[in-house]
Formats: sequence, structure tokens, C-alpha cells
Amino acid sequence: MLYKICGRCGKKIKQREQCKCKKSRHRVYDREHRDKERADFYHSKAWKDLTKLCKLKANGLDLYELEINYRVVKGTLSHHIEELQDNRDRALDISNLIWISDKTHALIHKEYNKDEQSKRKMQRLLFSIIKKYL
Repeated sequence: MLYKICGRCGKKIKQREQCKCKKSRHRVYDREHRDKERADFYHSKAWKDLTKLCKLKANGLDLYELEINYRVVKGTLSHHIEELQDNRDRALDISNLIWISDKTHALIHKEYNKDEQSKRKMQRLLFSIIKKYL
């Protein structure tokens, strides 16, 4: 059995497992910093089921990397193309979700945060990508 050392707390854990400190760190963040309504949404059964479906439709791959950079990269999360604060009605709409990696998620939000025109351009691109997979 292979082990690794947690970079945060220094405990020895099995290679493919997450340290318990991560779960507790997320719990504290949810309780003290995150918007309560949004946290409740992301912990709901409906969201978890929908995100599994989104992953299944993408075969677990980052669709942005696949379509734009022609690279096969493992996806890690569902991203709302139209953000929750902009359009709460599409929170559970599969046609508003794209399966991507953490790196792509950071790149998308960098574009979203530039200006409204960059945000709309990125949203159009993401919608065109998911049309191929729905």
C-alpha cells in the first residue's frame, strides 16, 4: 500500500484518499465564509445527481480542453455557464453546465472577471461546446 503525506497537516494517508483535514477545512469555510443559500444548493441531492449526469455526458473529460486545445484532460467539476447570481432559474438546467478541470475553471473565471464583453464571449463559446455533447 502506498502512502503520502498531507501537505496541510502532515499526517500519513493512503495514496488515493483525501485527508480528513480537507473535509473539516471545507466545513469551516462553508459555515463561516460561503453564502449559506449557495452552500445548501451545492450540497443538495438534485445538484449532486445533475453533476453526475454532466460528468457522464462528457465521459469525465474536460470538454473545453478537448474542443479548444485538442487535449484529453480529466474533468473535475460542473461549471454553470450562466452563473447562479446572474440567472438562478438555470441552476439545475443541464444545458447550462459544462464538465471541466480546475485549471479550465480558473481560466474561464479569469475571462468572466475581465469585463462583460469577455464574459459574454466566453459564455457563447462554452454554449457552442456543450451543444455537441447534449
